[in-house]
Amino acid sequence: MKRSAAHPPAESNLEVISWEQYTADEPVGWVSIHQWPRPGKLVLLQDSIAADAVMKLLRQGIHIVWEGDFHQGVQLLQTIKRRVAQRQVLPANTPMPDGFHKIRMTRSQNARLMGQLLVRISTDWSLPLRRAPEIEQACVAALPALQASSTIALVDGNRLETPALMPLSQLQGIRSAYQWQKNGLFIRVLGEKVYPRYGVFAPTRQEYLDLILEASLPSICQNAIDLGTGTGVIAAILAKRSIPEILALDSQPAALLCAQENMHRLGMDDTVSVRHSNLLDNAPVADLIVCNPPWLPGAVRNSLDAAIYDPQSRMLKGFLQQAAEHLSPHGQAWLILSDLAELLNLRSRQELLTWISDAGLTVKHRYDAKPAHGKAYDPQDPLAHWRSREVTSLWQLSLA
Repeated sequence: MKRSAAHPPAESNLEVISWEQYTADEPVGWVSIHQWPRPGKLVLLQDSIAADAVMKLLRQGIHIVWEGDFHQGVQLLQTIKRRVAQRQVLPANTPMPDGFHKIRMTRSQNARLMGQLLVRISTDWSLPLRRAPEIEQACVAALPALQASSTIALVDGNRLETPALMPLSQLQGIRSAYQWQKNGLFIRVLGEKVYPRYGVFAPTRQEYLDLILEASLPSICQNAIDLGTGTGVIAAILAKRSIPEILALDSQPAALLCAQENMHRLGMDDTVSVRHSNLLDNAPVADLIVCNPPWLPGAVRNSLDAAIYDPQSRMLKGFLQQAAEHLSPHGQAWLILSDLAELLNLRSRQELLTWISDAGLTVKHRYDAKPAHGKAYDPQDPLAHWRSREVTSLWQLSLA
């Protein structure tokens, strides 16, 4: 069902329709990597309306299907973003972790509101909007992550079975990630680029990569495992350190594809093999096992969250518990972890040390690095006070 006005409509003239009305003439899919529920109420809009009217619709849970000029739609998204942005800096004495949970809840609510501005994607991954960019390559490149979070029906290869609605904010994220994938990210310690994919953590913070190059290897180091490889950047650094055989493990399809592509680009196919695994299940014994788990304990709502949050510290504790079983007698486990969770009272240092000890491991050495990224010194970041004190460490662990 399509209805749109020829002139900018007044709020009172907007017709709210149901999903069933919108899909009465043809089936329409729903694509949300955040796994947000399908819209219940919709307004079709092709011309701008007052920002206050837009926000009133969104706060009532009504989704806006943008049918006008693409660039005007992006401007509308920016207007919504400005309206929902929380720019207030938390006082340094804000109690934690309550302050952190409040920040995360607010960000989630803001993202949800921005995600109510939708665009319609045709089956050939095109946008039926004026001045619309070409999005097919970016969307097809994002499919491994999208399929892991959304129910997407494909036909004839990568074509959508039906048209679909998608949050414009998500589409913009896909387009931005595709630029990373095309242009690459220069990794200083490698002297080469890696090429992140949508849904795979991009190693923009590189101070922890210096630690991997700095830490002393086990006396015998014939093989290594990179657990949660993501782009494969840690596996690549280990290969640069002349470790003959490296196994890169991950559980996410997008990460596995990304790591395989990067190893091929770097000419490391013969040294680094990439394989699906949940933690270290069915992994071999190794002289070195490296893990850079998500640094903050917290719920995961989508594959993008999974790069930042570790629910109940399951990956961290799972790595420690399994490492002892997969280390050679002279082997080492390297845990790369920020202390931001400790600064925010999400985890204590004593808890971490207890988990290490209970796993049958002992701390051999610890290498530390101060943050060098922009957020640590951005006064607009609500966590700037805590980020400025953050230390990232490589914990060098051996069998107790």
